[in-house]
Amino acid sequence: MRGAGTPLALLRVDPLATQVEDRCVRCMMRPEVCLCPLPRVPNRTPVVIVRHRLEAFRPTNTARLAALALAQAELYEFGRLGVAGTDAPLRVPGTWLLFPDGPPLAPHAPRPARLLVLDGTWPQARRMAHRLEAVRGLPRFALPAPAEASDRLRTEPHREGMATLEAIAHALSVLDGPEVAQPLLALYRRQVAGVLATRRGQAGLRPA
Repeated sequence: MRGAGTPLALLRVDPLATQVEDRCVRCMMRPEVCLCPLPRVPNRTPVVIVRHRLEAFRPTNTARLAALALAQAELYEFGRLGVAGTDAPLRVPGTWLLFPDGPPLAPHAPRPARLLVLDGTWPQARRMAHRLEAVRGLPRFALPAPAEASDRLRTEPHREGMATLEAIAHALSVLDGPEVAQPLLALYRRQVAGVLATRRGQAGLRPA
C-alpha cells in the first residue's frame, strides 16, 4: 500500500513491449494499413511521454508512434499496480509540461529543455497531472487550437484538444522547427486514414 505523501512512481517501458495478435509488432496497425517503416525524426528537444496504463493496448493510441519515431523520446507508464518505479524523470531541471490549461508560449520567452506530455483521455490526463506530485510545480504551456478541422479517431472534449502525436508535433514545430514537425504530422495523418479505412471495412462486413 502506498504511504501518505509517497510520490506515485512511473515505469519506463519499451514502446514495442505491447503486442496484439494480427497487428504489426511496431506500429500496431493491421497488416493492410501498416505504417512501417516509421520515420526517424531527429528532435533537439527531448520528449518524455507519460502514458496511462489503459492506453497501452488501444490501436488509436499515438504515444507509441511518437516514442518510436522520435530520436530523443522516453515512454513511461502511469498506473501499473505492484511495480516499483520512479518519478525522477519528471524532476529533471528544464522540464516543462505541455497541457491545455497552461499559457501560450510567448515568442521571446525561455524555452523548455525537455518536453513532458501526458498521454490518455482528457480525464486520465487531468488525473495524472493532479496525482503526480512532481508534475504539479512544473512550468506549463499550451498550444493554440488547431487551425483546420481534420479527421480524428476520438472525439475531443475541447476545441484545442489534439492527439498526443499531433500535439508533440506542433510543440516541436515551435521548439525545434517545422522540419521536425512535418514527418510526425504526416505519420499521424497516415494512422488516422488507416484506422478509418479499417473501420469502414469492418462495417462493410457486418450483416445487414
